[in-house]
Amino acid sequence: MADWTLTVSQLNEYVRRQLAGDPLLRSVRVEGEISGFKHHISGHKYFTLKDDKARISCVMFRQSAQTLDFTPKEGTKVTAVGSASVFVRDGTYQLYVESMRESGAGDLYQEFERRKKKLADEGLFDPAIKRPLPMMPTTVGVATASGGAAFQDIIRVSRARNPRINIVLSPCAVQGEGAAEEIARAIERLNARGGVDVILVGRGGGSIEDLWAFNEEVVARAIRASEIPVVSCVGHEIDFTIADFAADVRAATPSNGAELAVPVLEDIEDTLTALMIRSGRALKNRLDYLRARLMALRASSVFTMPGKILIENRRNALGQLGQKNILAMQKRLQKESAKLELLQRSLEALNPAAVIERGYAVVEKDGVPVASAEGLNPGEKIVLRMHGGRAEASVNAVTKEKK
Repeated sequence: MADWTLTVSQLNEYVRRQLAGDPLLRSVRVEGEISGFKHHISGHKYFTLKDDKARISCVMFRQSAQTLDFTPKEGTKVTAVGSASVFVRDGTYQLYVESMRESGAGDLYQEFERRKKKLADEGLFDPAIKRPLPMMPTTVGVATASGGAAFQDIIRVSRARNPRINIVLSPCAVQGEGAAEEIARAIERLNARGGVDVILVGRGGGSIEDLWAFNEEVVARAIRASEIPVVSCVGHEIDFTIADFAADVRAATPSNGAELAVPVLEDIEDTLTALMIRSGRALKNRLDYLRARLMALRASSVFTMPGKILIENRRNALGQLGQKNILAMQKRLQKESAKLELLQRSLEALNPAAVIERGYAVVEKDGVPVASAEGLNPGEKIVLRMHGGRAEASVNAVTKEKK
C-alpha cells in the first residue's frame, strides 16, 4: 500500500504526464468511424471514433478544424492524427485531433492525379479538340440519374431560359459499382438517338467516393468519342473530376450546366433584330455618304459640262442601285422574319407539352419516348406522361397493325 495520498487532481495530472511522456501517444494515427459528432459555436468539434470493439472520445479545436477539406458527419470513416491524453478536470481519456481526412481519400487523390496525367499526356484534354456549344440548340440530352435532384434542376433552369427547349434523359447510375460504364452507355445512346444538339453529363455534389465514377477512364473516353458537344456538370463549384477536363465545357453545377447549354430565347430574338437593324442603318449611311460626295463633285466648278453630265448619270445609277439594295435588304429582312416565325411555329408544334395538354399521353421506356408499338414487348415497364402528371404501367400485350 502506498505511503502517500493523492488528490483527484494530482492523480489525473500524474496520468496526463505519463501519457504525454510516451512518444507514441504524442503523435498517433487512429482510424475509425465518426459517431456523435457535434460542432460547437466556438468552432471546436467534439466526436467519438469507434470500431467494432471500442471507442475513444475526441476533440478537434477550432484552429485545427479550419484545415479540414471535407465536412465530417455521422458514420464517416476517417483517419485522425493527434495526441492521446487526459482531460484533468474530468479525468477523461481522449484524443486531441490535429488533422483528419476521410479514409482512403489520400489514396484516391493520388489515383486521380495519376489518371489525370495519363489522359493529359494522351492529348485527351487538349483545348484544340474542344468544340463550341451550339448557339441555338433545340434538344438537350442529359446523362444522369432519373430520380436525382440534378435532373430536376436542369429541367427547371432550361425551361425558364427557353420554354420551347426539348430535354431528353438517358438515365444511368451516377454512383457505385458499374456506374461509370452506365454513364458511358448513356452518352452513346444520346449520340445514336440523333437530333440532340448538346449533352449534359453530371450529378449533384458528394464526397470524392460518391463522385468517383466521373473519374473513370471509360467516362472520359466516352465524352471525347461523342460526336455531340458535352458539358460536364458534376457536384459543386469546388469539385473537379476527370470528366470536367475531358468535356468540351466544364460547368460548376448541373444548374450552371443548363445555363451554359441553353441560351435565353428572348436574348436570341433581340440579337437577331438588332443585327438586322444595324445592317440596314449601315447600308443607309453608306449610301448617304456616297450621295453627298457626288453632290459635292457635281457642284464643283472644275468639272466641264460633259463631266457633270457623266457624274449626273452615275449619280442616278447609284441612286437606282441604292434603291435596289434597300428593296433587297427589306425582302431579306422579311424572309428572315418569316423563317424565324416558321421556326417558332415548328418548335411549338414539336413541343411535347402542347400535345399532352390536348389530352394525349406520351409513352416512355427507360426515359426515351416510344415512337411505335414495335418498340414495346409484353412485361416491360413504361411511363405514361400526361397532362397534370405521369403514371407507371406495364405492357400486358402488344398488337401490331398490319402495314
